[in-house]
Amino acid sequence: MLLYALLGVAIGVLLPNQSAVNNRLRASVSTPWVMAVISFLVGTICLAVLTWATVGTVSFDATLFVTQPWWLWIGGLVGVVGMTTTVLLLPILGALYSTALNLTAQVITTMVIDHFGLFGVDVYRATSWRLTGALVVVGAALLAVLAGRARPQRQVAPSPGWYVIGIAVGVCFGIQVAVNGQLTGVLGSAIHAGFISFVVGTVALLVLVVITRSSLRITVPAAETHNPWWMWLGGLLGALYVTGVAFLSPLIGAAATVIVIQVGIIAGSLVVDHFGVLSAPRKPVQPLQVIGLVIMVAGVLIMYAPELFG
Repeated sequence: MLLYALLGVAIGVLLPNQSAVNNRLRASVSTPWVMAVISFLVGTICLAVLTWATVGTVSFDATLFVTQPWWLWIGGLVGVVGMTTTVLLLPILGALYSTALNLTAQVITTMVIDHFGLFGVDVYRATSWRLTGALVVVGAALLAVLAGRARPQRQVAPSPGWYVIGIAVGVCFGIQVAVNGQLTGVLGSAIHAGFISFVVGTVALLVLVVITRSSLRITVPAAETHNPWWMWLGGLLGALYVTGVAFLSPLIGAAATVIVIQVGIIAGSLVVDHFGVLSAPRKPVQPLQVIGLVIMVAGVLIMYAPELFG
């Protein structure tokens, strides 16, 4: 189990790097939706090649649409809904509150899914060890986030409805973890499941780009002389992330997957911020952030205490 936890941390480290890459791509395109489409297209192409190489085909038995539940195919869609809603929500709630709501809702959602075996997942009861470990991880993650960001100052407080939407974003991402894990079991391949998820997400984003009539023009920001080659790699990192989550979720449960990945996300974020990786703004790591990361690791150990020390 500890090896799976370490794998989850490694998967989580990918996400902050993807964010840094996509932020640079965003500077060269007209809207966030165009950036997302490009990122998803790159990820879809990469996963198509990997699926063909490992499975021998990118298709699947069409009878699965009849024999399997309808929700099996919505992982990519709910992921896109969560992502696009986050983009709209950030200017209203700010990164601090958006992150807090998203993380808390993800953990609660996946805990409920695991405890009751929703979406056909294996049952992982919310024991006192798991609940305590999850609470410690969430609290420590919020400590790390709070230590690195100033409390937002607003002239007008957002309506309560926006906070509900922020929670709904976390619910979407929690459902995506469970659904893609089940799709992995049905297709027999996490790479194949990731490919299907990306195809669905790409189609949804293309529809959104058409509706918003976003320009597809690629430009070079005024302060730079050229676009770096690595700004196109966000989709590859996203593909690795989604595939890793789809692989890990059936093995340790949706909740444990989300929690160990959050440790990796915080660790990766601290590295990206401190060293200014991939042209990200440099923000020195604060002592409280390191303390928060250490406490997160302790929380994961608490979750696995019965297996490690029992």
